[in-house]
Amino acid sequence: GTPTEEQMAYVSMKNHGNAMLNPIAQSPMKISLDDVLFSRIICHPFKMLDCCLYSEASAALILASEDKVKELGVEKPIWITGVGAANTDCFIGNREEIGRLYSNIYAAKAAYKMAGLDYNNIKSQIDLAELHDAFSGHYLS
Repeated sequence: GTPTEEQMAYVSMKNHGNAMLNPIAQSPMKISLDDVLFSRIICHPFKMLDCCLYSEASAALILASEDKVKELGVEKPIWITGVGAANTDCFIGNREEIGRLYSNIYAAKAAYKMAGLDYNNIKSQIDLAELHDAFSGHYLS
C-alpha cells in the first residue's frame, strides 16, 4: 500500500541526518518527526521536508562487449544482467497513490525478470542497490 506520512517522515529524518555526515550536502540538519509532519505541505502527502530542494546528479556507464573487456584487460568487469524502464502518469495529481512511485516497481520487476531474479525474494539476491530518494515516499516504493 501507500506509505504513511509517518513512515515518510522517518525516511526524511534519516536522510537529513545522514547529510550531516557530508560536508557538501545540500540540506544537512537534525530534524524531528514533528518537524517533518508539520512542515509546509507541497503536494499531499509530501511536505517540505519530504522533498529535496533541488536535484542535480549524474552517472556514467561504459558499455563494452565481452571481447572489448578482454582486449582492454579489465580485471573485474560488472556485467549488466537486467534492465527495466517504466513510466506512469507524469502529472502527480493523476496518480492513484501519490506517495508511491509505481514506475520504479514496474521497472525493477522487468530488470529482475531479465536477470533471472525472484522479485519476492530480492533482498537475498542483491548485494548493492542505489535508491533514488529525492522524495521520502519514493524511497519506500
